Amino acid sequence: MAESLKHVILRMAEERGEGTFTPIEAAQELRPPRPEEVKGDEKWRGFVRQVRAEAKGLARQGRIDIMRRGDVVDPAKPIKGLIQLRKTPGSPAFDPDAD
Repeated sequence: MAESLKHVILRMAEERGEGTFTPIEAAQELRPPRPEEVKGDEKWRGFVRQVRAEAKGLARQGRIDIMRRGDVVDPAKPIKGLIQLRKTPGSPAFDPDAD
């Protein structure tokens, strides 16, 4: 079975520890680019909005932080521009069987 979007984000956050990653990286993890795809028309691009939406939900739960220009942003407010994601310090470890 394919890994869910939520699991991809939580797993990547766990793997990066204190480091960050972008919604694009998560989308590419969910749907890796393929050699036959035309640059700029890759299928992973269609998942970026979904990653951002799922990240907002996980941020509201306190599982991840959404970073913009080095600061944590409020997931309840509109977020525009480039963002980074990271595991919220002190949040529980990702457990694929429990999450």
